[in-house]
Formats: sequence, structure tokens, C-alpha cells
Amino acid sequence: MDKNFYCVILAGGVGSRIWPVSRQSKPKQFIDLLGTGETLLQTTYKRYRKFIDVNNILVTTNKEYADMVRQQLPELPEENLLLEPIRRNTVPPVTWASAEVSRRNPNGVLVISPSDQNITDMQNGVFSDEVLLGLDYAHRHQRLLTLGVKPTRPDTTYGYIQMSSKMSQNIFTVQTFTEKPQEEFAKIFYESGEFLWNTGIYIWSAKAFLKAIKEASGFYNDIIEELRVHYSTGINIKDVVSELYAKLPNMALEQTVLEKVENVDVMLCHFGWADLGTWENVYNYMDTDDKGNALVNNSKAVLYGCDNCLVRLPDGHVAVLQGLSDYVVAEEGNVILVCKRDDQSVIRSFVNTAQLDLGTEYV
Repeated sequence: MDKNFYCVILAGGVGSRIWPVSRQSKPKQFIDLLGTGETLLQTTYKRYRKFIDVNNILVTTNKEYADMVRQQLPELPEENLLLEPIRRNTVPPVTWASAEVSRRNPNGVLVISPSDQNITDMQNGVFSDEVLLGLDYAHRHQRLLTLGVKPTRPDTTYGYIQMSSKMSQNIFTVQTFTEKPQEEFAKIFYESGEFLWNTGIYIWSAKAFLKAIKEASGFYNDIIEELRVHYSTGINIKDVVSELYAKLPNMALEQTVLEKVENVDVMLCHFGWADLGTWENVYNYMDTDDKGNALVNNSKAVLYGCDNCLVRLPDGHVAVLQGLSDYVVAEEGNVILVCKRDDQSVIRSFVNTAQLDLGTEYV
């Protein structure tokens, strides 16, 4: 295994769109969401451990989830667990992880991966081959690489990347990023053949990313430089990390960095991919019966006149449902959710209402 190659797993999210199964106290990445016998975090870790040295795999998560990570990944070195002081989006943890890898190895190249995805084609090596190809490309060219896959439907819950000039086989410069388009645009993107789904997997050298984020905005320059200096001396690292989280924007990498610099490419990948960030995405991944119904984790349900529904229940619980079409029925602990499967915005509003009107124990 190449000692210059690192993996950073992002595991700090709350996963509110998978409520009520995903809770603030135990988000989806720490749950066996699909009934595989492993949590999403464990599956993600094992996926990269096949071709990345275990000492080069880092996990970023909120400090509240430290014990869950240690319990689920007992072989993860303690120094490879980066505990975020507050909940933020992807920019602060990726910046911190890049600085950490740069401190350890000036030639380090990272693959940044969410912890809530399903990757197929693992047995035939397509995923590992393409990630390793991307790591080598980013190491040789010092460019920021995103991984994309061909869309199989006009999905409005995914982000899209528009390809431009061809750089090498299956690698193109990026023309545009579009996050969760409206249905009419998703159809145009799907039919044009110019757009890929954004997997949220990124590859770059630590050096290239730290340079890019400073170029994206002069506002970031001082704090990135301060982070680098403190890492080189080993003094007050905890304080400067807290300042990093306080000052960097609560925004995704695309808007903050990738849309603002010139050296961004996308690799057309061929592994099977599904984001598990919403109930709709989970449904699209599941096998269904002849009525289009999916029972997650062998949930027990009796369905009368129901079609295209997703059901997930705790062990020992049974649902009897009649006349539902395109619904999700999910139960966990003290909450049962019954709503239209593809309406993601309303689920977030349910979470906010439950927290305000009922209390935090329900979210």
C-alpha cells in the first residue's frame, strides 16, 4: 500500500432526513440502516481498509460521538480520530484533516469520503481501482478531483457535476456544480449526457487543497496559515482548531472552494453508487416486491392495497397498512413517521416541529 495515500471519513452529520431512525444521539452512520450486520461507518471503514493503510485512515466526527466511533472501530488509532468542537458542514473538517495529513506527510494525498453511502462492485475491484487511479492522478497533477457517476434517473435529491474538457481517460474539467436541482432541470441534466451525479467523494493532495482554500477567499488565508504554523510547532492546536470551526463558513465544499478555483476535475466512475441520505434514496436502493413495496431490514408488515411504499420497523414490531401509495413508514424508539416518501423538505420540518413542540428526546 502506498504510504502517501490517506482516507478521511466524514462521520459528524446528524442525518435528519432519515429521522426518526437517525437521531441526534445516534445518527445514521452509527446504525445498521440496511440490515447488513454492520453500521454504515463500519462498512465505509472496511471499504477503504482494503487498499489504504489502516494507520492512514482518519475519521472526523462531533466530540459527542467519540465513544461510538471507538466502539465501532476499535482498531482505529486514537490519533486518527479528529473530534469536531461544534457541528459544521464539510469545510472545517476537511480543512483540519488536510492540515493533519500535511503535518504527517508533506506528500500526502487524501480521498475524502462520506460515511453514509452504499458502494457496489466491491468484489470485482472497480471501486478500489478507480479511487487508486484518482489518488495517483491528484498526486501527479496537484489538482482537485471529484468522483462522479452516470445518473440513472433525473433525481432531485443528488448534486450534479457538468463535465467540460477532457484531461485524460475518464477525467474531465468541471464546468458547473448544481446542488439538488428542481425536477425540470434534473430531467435536462439526465438527458443531456453532460452531467454526472456528484458522489461527494473527493481526492486531492493536502498541499493542493490548503492552497486552494486560501485562493478561494483571502478571508481564509490567515487562519489556514495559523493552523499550519501551530501544527508545525505542536502548540495550542486545540485552540486554533476551535477558532477554525468558529470562523470557517457552515457551507459545503462546492460553494466554498470548488466553484471558486480553476484546478477542479471530475472522474467518470463506473462503480455502483447510492447515497443513503434520504428515505427516497434508501427506497431506490432496496429490492421491491411486485407492488413496488420495500421492507427494510426484513421488517414485518401486512400490506393491503399499498404500492411503492418503504417500511422500516424495529424487531418484533408489525405494521398493518392499507391504501398507501408512495409512503414511508418508519419507527424508532418513541417516534413513528408516516409521510410521503419523496417529500424530503417536510421531514426536516417534522424534525424541527418535534424538537420545538415535544422536546429534544424525540429528535
